[in-house]
Amino acid sequence: MSRPSLQLPVIQNWGCHNCGGCCREHLIEITDDEKQRIEQQSWTAADGVSMARPVIQRIARNRYRLAHQDNGACVFLDEHGLCRIHAKFGEPAKPLACRVYPYAVHPAGEEQLTVSLRFSCPSVVRNLGPLVASQTAAIGQLSREIVAGKHRDHDPPLIHDAPPHGIQQSNWSDFHRFLTALDDCVADDSVDLVVRLMRILAWLELVEQSQFQTIRGAKLDDYLSLVTAAAAKAQSDNDLPIHRPNRMARIMFRLIAAQYARHDTEALVRGGIRTRVALLNAALRFTTGIGRVPTLNESASVSRVFDDSGDDGRKQASQVVCFSDLEVHFGGRRPDIDELLTRYFRVKIQGIHFCGPAQFQTSLLDGFRGLTLMYPIVMWLARLRAARRGAKQLELADVQASLATADHNYGYSPALGTRSALSRISLLSRMKQLTSLLSWYSQ
Repeated sequence: MSRPSLQLPVIQNWGCHNCGGCCREHLIEITDDEKQRIEQQSWTAADGVSMARPVIQRIARNRYRLAHQDNGACVFLDEHGLCRIHAKFGEPAKPLACRVYPYAVHPAGEEQLTVSLRFSCPSVVRNLGPLVASQTAAIGQLSREIVAGKHRDHDPPLIHDAPPHGIQQSNWSDFHRFLTALDDCVADDSVDLVVRLMRILAWLELVEQSQFQTIRGAKLDDYLSLVTAAAAKAQSDNDLPIHRPNRMARIMFRLIAAQYARHDTEALVRGGIRTRVALLNAALRFTTGIGRVPTLNESASVSRVFDDSGDDGRKQASQVVCFSDLEVHFGGRRPDIDELLTRYFRVKIQGIHFCGPAQFQTSLLDGFRGLTLMYPIVMWLARLRAARRGAKQLELADVQASLATADHNYGYSPALGTRSALSRISLLSRMKQLTSLLSWYSQ
């Protein structure tokens, strides 16, 4: 079988900066071959690996994962935030799941793969390191390991599966035409990002009313040019009407945002019934939206890289924040914030990391609506972060940290892939509240 061609994001940099966050907040499942290889490495206490518990844990029949230390870190993570397997045997000896992160590889057509990145990695969020496009050889090798022996002839994600015309399927060539239209619209920096997202939502509504059995190839290009131009004409500048989302929308939004803010680590799981009760109380508060905002378990990488410190290097005290404190202006519509989130959206689009198998098998339309919701979620979490340090204006670091927090769960948390979670996004769209959430939390 020939090697699949590889499409890489052209606007993203990345290099590991050893924050060690991914080794503290991910449960790494390993293959049988990896299990045998690690067992044959004969780890001892002299290597810094405690013999008090096994280095590999069984999670189900014929399924295993790396064990964790008492502090929740991977059993192979040393005190400097480095991997002991890597240090002793080299990077190829590490499990594939460890070597792949933060890359995400998805099918993009016959013998084609596309690469996205997870913005839960602080180095991805901050665009640090060499261009991803310059790392073709290394990423290509990882991609071949991921798809080795697996069938690669995947159908493209559905365009939409809603009335009145039912399921609409396209071929890969036409699916990429939709991706190009989405990417071009997000990249158009003649208006603020929130306006671009609202334009896309507008022309996607037109797409949802259309059939594509006879609109193919060049005709589809013409169609997409017409609908995107119509949406741009309808909203030609940054003068957006600001409408506060209605009560039902705010309840659904807070519950979704709370789920994105959660980080269920090994240490949290060991918390037992007390932790579960605390999470239930937090869920009730997010539902009512009254009183103070609960503190949820924070990402280890976000805590290490973004937590504010005073001049003496100590972490600043966190102020009590009420839900009502987050419903005022925080100055979110700024070029530096737009640049960050534009890059995020474009990497997700180019990497097909928002629909199909990458996003609980959602259609292009439903997947992009869910991706669009990431904008108000990130901006709301950024407001919360700013308010907790007593600030009334967002800093770029607030948005960077919040994006890393939310993207940890995007496409990966099983709770966000349930029918009820996905139906909330569909309901927000039908209620015309997605645009209200976008504009309200952009301020």
